[in-house]
Amino acid sequence: MSETTVQDVIQGDMPQNRLRKFFTSRRTHRKLSVAFAYLILTAAMLLILLPLLWIFLTSIKTANLAYKLPPVWIFTPTLENYKHLVTEVEFPRFFLNSTIVALATTFLALVLGSFTAYSIARFRTGGDTFRGWIFNNRTMPPIAILIPLFLLSKSFGLFDTHAVLIIPYLSFLLPFAIWMLIGFFDGVPREMEEAALVDGATRLQALRYVTMPIAAPGIAATGILCFLFSWNEFLLALILTGNNTRTLPVAVANFLTHVGVYIGGLSAATMVMIIPVMILAFSIRGYLVRGLSLGAVK
Repeated sequence: MSETTVQDVIQGDMPQNRLRKFFTSRRTHRKLSVAFAYLILTAAMLLILLPLLWIFLTSIKTANLAYKLPPVWIFTPTLENYKHLVTEVEFPRFFLNSTIVALATTFLALVLGSFTAYSIARFRTGGDTFRGWIFNNRTMPPIAILIPLFLLSKSFGLFDTHAVLIIPYLSFLLPFAIWMLIGFFDGVPREMEEAALVDGATRLQALRYVTMPIAAPGIAATGILCFLFSWNEFLLALILTGNNTRTLPVAVANFLTHVGVYIGGLSAATMVMIIPVMILAFSIRGYLVRGLSLGAVK
């Protein structure tokens, strides 16, 4: 509204019908905007949830129903595919391997990355050159070092062990964790740490009791992303592991055989692989949202 129009409204000079039409149009525009936003969100949600629903329903179908097109939506559920994972495919062992590798890699990346990022954020360790070098390490594709890693694992007797995955995973995740955590530590006011030091705390105590709790959302978000990379990584796990340390992505890929796709077992294995990550994400969703939002603001 122009200044003249606002003045007319204040003085009561604008006709009543024009005033009503103006406010009605604004309310209508606001309602349409909200409805359009909900429509977009609903479409995006269905785009993600419908494939997951289809996979879940396929995992509880019999072999005959799983291959039918169009898919059958009303049927008697069965747990045959999940039983097959436990009794014939040794899926619990693959699940344990993925859990060990993902948790160990995430723990090491967060511990080492936190101290390194704090040092860079507070004391400018290495300067801008070191920061750029860390970021460049993150851009290196895993396939570039795949053959050297395979040869080294054979030479040092690490092939088909958990360490042969944890070490290369850490080489990729540690630069990423440092790069993420630098921004979160930069966002913690230095004055709070200085106040703790004045009160008699050591630098390590100030880091533990002041800085870490404030940066906890960012650390949680970084941990989730590190865990997802380790949990879902396929290429290195395919080449560097054997029957003893095979992880879930490789085990899931084995359902794609030369005689066809075992769709029921593949769907059940996919659900087993997805559910732990969903539980972890929902359990710390508050920290995750706050951490990602804080990173976006900075």
